[in-house]
Amino acid sequence: MEENRFGLTRAGCMSVGLLFAVVLGVLISWTCMDKIPANQIGVRTVLTSSGVEKMDHGPGFIMAIPGFHVVRMWHPAWFNLKETLQVRGSDQSTTTVDISVMWRIAPGRCHEVALNFRDEEHIKQLVKNTLNKYANEILAQMKTEDFFNTKVRNGKSDEAQRAMDEKLKPAGVEVRHMLLRNIIYDPKFEKQLLQKQLAGQRKSLETAKGQMAGAQTETELIRKNAEAEVKRIEENKKQEIENLSAENERKIGQIIQDAKFQAAEVMAKADSTRRQKLAQAELLKASAAATGTELMSKVYEKPGAPYYFARKALEGMKLGELEVNSSEFNPLEASTLLRALGLNLRATEKATPPQPATHGDTGTK
Repeated sequence: MEENRFGLTRAGCMSVGLLFAVVLGVLISWTCMDKIPANQIGVRTVLTSSGVEKMDHGPGFIMAIPGFHVVRMWHPAWFNLKETLQVRGSDQSTTTVDISVMWRIAPGRCHEVALNFRDEEHIKQLVKNTLNKYANEILAQMKTEDFFNTKVRNGKSDEAQRAMDEKLKPAGVEVRHMLLRNIIYDPKFEKQLLQKQLAGQRKSLETAKGQMAGAQTETELIRKNAEAEVKRIEENKKQEIENLSAENERKIGQIIQDAKFQAAEVMAKADSTRRQKLAQAELLKASAAATGTELMSKVYEKPGAPYYFARKALEGMKLGELEVNSSEFNPLEASTLLRALGLNLRATEKATPPQPATHGDTGTK
């Protein structure tokens, strides 16, 4: 490792140089840098023929070489200027009023303000003088009673605020929100105002009394009209009820008559139907009897039918003991036997066949 004639190595020389540079940087930042706070704007002035730099510097650090640069701080926030002024109105009455107005340095124009003002106090003085000027020019146009007229008062205060803003805008100052408060009127005007207010209140009282009398009369008229209307409605209601009752009775009578008529019609139809059914039944009965007779006639025509019916006739008779002389005829001949007993076979054939009878005791000898 090489050494120079002072006994330092190359690494040692670099360390010393680095340390010197750090110390030099600290000295320069300590002596040649200014810090701009967060709530302020910095304007740097070059102490040569160039003068104020045409730019605003925000919060942070700015180069300011001693003897070559000067940095001034400005507040960009709003300031509230309060003044108590005596304004002589157009009616020559003096009114004392507290005036508050908001002003600030226009954003981005601190370097312009730095050309004309040393600090904010000088700006405040300019704003104050401008306020006195336009308050006496514009607010003095009002009469004393205009000060308690909110619409007129606010209109004049806005007009004065706009005039101040136009006047101070070239200097880099903004003016906003002029407020008039704590208004104190001239004692003479106070007395006149009190008398005027009392007279106005008396007039309002008389007007109110007249209105109350008119309202009472109107109320009474309304009450009478309401009573008449209620009575008319009740009469109409009563008449409508009577009309409805009569109409209901008429409808009920009509319904009863219709019901009776319909009942009679239904009964007549039922009686007619019953007679028709009875006639049909009689017809069917007669037809059945005729059919039975016809069928029995056909039965009589069959061979052996006389003997069958003779047997049935004999079975239906209740006879005692009969003696037949078999020497005169053959008892096995039925017709001869029947004649001997007094029965007419032809009459038996023409007669209606007898209904089956209960079998009784029949004896034949």
